[in-house]
Parts: sequence; structure tokens; C-alpha cells
Amino acid sequence: MKKKVVSLVSLVSAVLALFSLVALAGCKKSPVTADENTVVIQASAEHSGKTLLAVMEELQEAGELSFTVSDGMIVELNGTKQTASSYWMLYTSDEESANEQWGAFEYEGEVLGSAVSGAGELAVKEGCLYIWAFESFGI
Repeated sequence: MKKKVVSLVSLVSAVLALFSLVALAGCKKSPVTADENTVVIQASAEHSGKTLLAVMEELQEAGELSFTVSDGMIVELNGTKQTASSYWMLYTSDEESANEQWGAFEYEGEVLGSAVSGAGELAVKEGCLYIWAFESFGI
């Protein structure tokens, strides 16, 4: 009887441990934070060296982001499409790839500069932020 109880307790413990591992595996933090006018991509080590467009394609395949490219431009992000006077503008915390004189965006107390190249050319660096902001211009 004692062996059966020990075996049952061991089996239940093993099942609970397996369940915990599966649950924790699903807790991976998404590199994307978004609302209707802003999409923030936090670059990880696995993204480093890839173009931003390649990272975005991976995120789209994983269901964490949706976007449309037309003539080399991002024209829609997560269902928000550009208009004649509103566009998706790209900003980055990577100082080597940004120019604040071209435009700046403040995010959580940090000022990011306008990206000096497009998503198809911009090499992603681990730890840097890449922010798409939907902005309107008085055209």
C-alpha cells in the first residue's frame, strides 16, 4: 500500500512539474508592444544583425504583428493604413542609425531619432528600440 501511495505521489508530482514547464514556456515576453498609433519593437540577441524588415516578417509569421509593404514603404501596421496626410514614421534608439534633426519621438522618457534608412536596410541591434509612429501632417 505504501509503495502505491509513493508511486501515485511521484506521478502527480511529475505531471505538475511538466505542466509548470509548459506554462512557463508560454510566458516568453513578446518583443512587440502596440496600440493603434504606435508599434514598438525591442530587439533581442536573436534579431541582432538582421534588417528590421526581416525581424518584422518573423514577427508577422509568429502572429505578433501585421503589416503591408507597398513600393518599399510600410503602408499599414496592425490594421492602421496610411492616408494622404498620415504616415507610419520610423524612429530608433540606435544613435548610429538615427538623426534627431529629421524628427524625434519620445517614448518612456527617452528621445529617439528618425531612422536614417528604411526597414529593408536598417540593421537591428540587440537592446535597441524600433518604433513605428502613425503621424499626421498638415498637407
